[in-house]
Amino acid sequence: MLFKGKKIPHSDYIPIIIIGLLLYKLINNPSIVLSEMKGILKYITSLFAYIIWGFAIAYFLNPLMVLLEKKLKIRRIFSISIIYVVFIATLGILITFITPAITSSVKQLANDIPDYIETTEAKINETIEKLKSYDKYGVETYIKNNLERFSSKINNFVNVPVNFLLTSTISLTSYILKFLIGLIISIYILADKEKIIKGAKKLTYALLNKKTAFNLISDLKKSNYIFSKYMFGKALDSLIIGILCLILLSVFRVKFALLFSLIVGVTNMIPYVGPFVGAIPAVVVTLFINPIQAIWVAIIIFLLQQFDGWYLGPKIIGDQVGVSPLLIITAIIVGGGMFGASGMFLGVPVFTVIKAFVDEYVEKKLKAKGFSFD
Repeated sequence: MLFKGKKIPHSDYIPIIIIGLLLYKLINNPSIVLSEMKGILKYITSLFAYIIWGFAIAYFLNPLMVLLEKKLKIRRIFSISIIYVVFIATLGILITFITPAITSSVKQLANDIPDYIETTEAKINETIEKLKSYDKYGVETYIKNNLERFSSKINNFVNVPVNFLLTSTISLTSYILKFLIGLIISIYILADKEKIIKGAKKLTYALLNKKTAFNLISDLKKSNYIFSKYMFGKALDSLIIGILCLILLSVFRVKFALLFSLIVGVTNMIPYVGPFVGAIPAVVVTLFINPIQAIWVAIIIFLLQQFDGWYLGPKIIGDQVGVSPLLIITAIIVGGGMFGASGMFLGVPVFTVIKAFVDEYVEKKLKAKGFSFD
């Protein structure tokens, strides 16, 4: 076979054949391919778990270090010392005061659920007795027939989040170990940040041609800007919403206010879907304790999410996301389906970065063809 007057070596067909086979397998067995990809990614993640934790912590603390060095004009060793003292002190406060309260709430909730279900069944039986006068319409029989099934469903529904919380508490030891080792690694990463970046640039220019390497580095800088702005903005936004939720629920004397506020704050990191997910445990559990209070809990969380969506979120995050609600929901579904909870959290910023590059590519192509849609 000839191409531009040159005969292509047979060895050059090997990558084409491999890619063709992979595409064929993907088209015919997409679930198997995705499963294998997840397995490979999980294996790689487990191998480099401590390094990944170290980079994640360093990435989170880097803006604070840069801010201190620019504003106070201090040396790297002092900026690192300050941010880690503040960081560890904050963690110490959380562990000392907040973690025991949350653990106590989870244990109490797990112990109280049977009582809540028993009380609910008693109220239903009481209602059945009051409806006996309407028995000619079959109301009592219908309710009795469905009472056992209803109680079973409610029991299972309430036990799901409780079991999830208890399971998460048991596996917390592993995460703590990874976090502590990652914390130590992150210190060295921040201390040698410039050397690491310089080494990565040298490797990129060594492996790729000059133009490709330059474009890749430029794209990574842009990705870092979009990703970090979104993640830090959303984290601050969710922290404020969680604190406001705790204050309002405490004012209304809602039981397990701290636990519910933590769930609302964490799930608020997931756009659109998160607020509804965070509201469900609070409303359902409070419904067993005090139905009237459950209505207030639903109203409070709904108003907080409206405040966040219309004012706080745009004020903090700004317009750097620029992604339509449809694309955000798609990012959450795809990310959650492939990588679980972490995929739901990271799906939106990843899709945002991809969208930015696609938009840039499309604009260049349209400009080259002389099209304008302004």
